[in-house]
Amino acid sequence: MLVERQMISSKTLISKVLLCVVVVLFALSFAGCTSMNAIKDINENPDNIARGNPENPQMVKEYLESILDDPQGREVNAYHRRAYSVDNKKTLFTYHSFYVFLKDSELEHTLVFTATPKGSERNGNWMLDAQSDIDSYNLFLSADNPWEVEPYLHRKYASGLDFQLTVQTVLDRVEKEYSFFGPASIRNLPWYHHVWLSLAPPPILTLGSVLVISIHKDNCNSAIVETMVWKK
Repeated sequence: MLVERQMISSKTLISKVLLCVVVVLFALSFAGCTSMNAIKDINENPDNIARGNPENPQMVKEYLESILDDPQGREVNAYHRRAYSVDNKKTLFTYHSFYVFLKDSELEHTLVFTATPKGSERNGNWMLDAQSDIDSYNLFLSADNPWEVEPYLHRKYASGLDFQLTVQTVLDRVEKEYSFFGPASIRNLPWYHHVWLSLAPPPILTLGSVLVISIHKDNCNSAIVETMVWKK
């Protein structure tokens, strides 16, 4: 009798753990920049039409090439913040990332890899000066930080990003023309998160399928995390 109760208790615990994993994975697919509200806003808000401009990557490429030729007085920093709205709590899975380019310590441009409106020529665009990035960064500088903007920091390399190597790496990424995939940054999670994510039962979603689908795809976070090069 005692053994049966222990078995039932163990099965119940396992079921609850697996349910939590499924819920988290579901949230990963529809949170932050890829939430239903975010996608609806990108598709319907006229302010987001610029995200789908097919000329965006070319403008980004030309800018990056120009600053590589003229690096004097320039620096690049990477930031993460609340995704899509100040009302969204920033978590391990729900956040947004972008670059800030400075000239003589003044903001010159922001840069992001963004989802594009439905019907756009491209599925995902590198884009300069997305308004929400500019607004959140300026609020961060003014000490009023509702977006919870924070710089990316490296625990080993405290000198910041290597300007030329980071710009070149971003430029290489732009030329590869990755498409947008909401859960792409799952691949950037530490290995111990991959362990428990792999427990998710199919056919809901599996870690392996997400990793395969995300090949040659990015979201706003993976595009930044995978192109940062730190000064050593």
